[in-house]
Amino acid sequence: MIPLLRETRVRDNVWVWTLGGERIETSYGANCTAVIGRDAVLVVDPFIVPAFAKLVEDALRDRTPLPVRFVVLTHHHTDHALGAGWFAGRGAAVAAHAACRDAMAAEHPGLIEARRLVPDLADLFRDVEPHLPGIVFRDAIEIDLGESRARVFHPGPGHTAGDVVVRLERESLVVCGDLVSAGYHVNYEDAAVENLEKGIRGLRDLGARTYVPGHGAPGGPEILEEQLRYHAAIAAASSVEEVRRRFPGYALAEVLPQSLAAWQKSR
Repeated sequence: MIPLLRETRVRDNVWVWTLGGERIETSYGANCTAVIGRDAVLVVDPFIVPAFAKLVEDALRDRTPLPVRFVVLTHHHTDHALGAGWFAGRGAAVAAHAACRDAMAAEHPGLIEARRLVPDLADLFRDVEPHLPGIVFRDAIEIDLGESRARVFHPGPGHTAGDVVVRLERESLVVCGDLVSAGYHVNYEDAAVENLEKGIRGLRDLGARTYVPGHGAPGGPEILEEQLRYHAAIAAASSVEEVRRRFPGYALAEVLPQSLAAWQKSR
């Protein structure tokens, strides 16, 4: 059964959608953001499968006749990236950092095949095919949507080697990808943990009114400060139980053993 989108309108021309929850069947609760300009639409992180990306396309049809001409991937993790093929098949240009492209090429085919072998996931991943971005960059690109303009830039390795951030200066809004999670435990499996604090401080320096995290509700600069506190707590923690006590109610606790191992390895 296809889950329902949950919608947050953060500006007159910007929507954030999630399927909620913390399971693969709902894209692990990842956020997908759409920006409607005068001439075109930009979608950021179109979920884990084409069927979910189509939900976003359907929701956009109720808001604008304009096509999705651009898709940006904030990083290569499948809960954010595998839906891109849906929009690419309809003519959208998909943009990502070079390291994101490389990780997609290396990892996505095997992950898709493995998930098709899981009976409960076979139907969900049946029509998923690997898709590599057509626009690849290392530093930054600008996307002009007409009246609204997005600067897409690499803040350095952080959550992954190929992170990018999307800044909408006119809207005073930043789409952070998984550099920020709100109410979700963080998956550090590909993280440069030594750079995470610097990445968050860089986001804060942008001075935006609204930040859209990779998972969880959009908010103001306070969600950046909470992310810094979270990183510090994980870095100092000695057990999964300690983290659970410190952050009761946080979703995606399944990543905690790996997360603690990543920090311990960095010490």
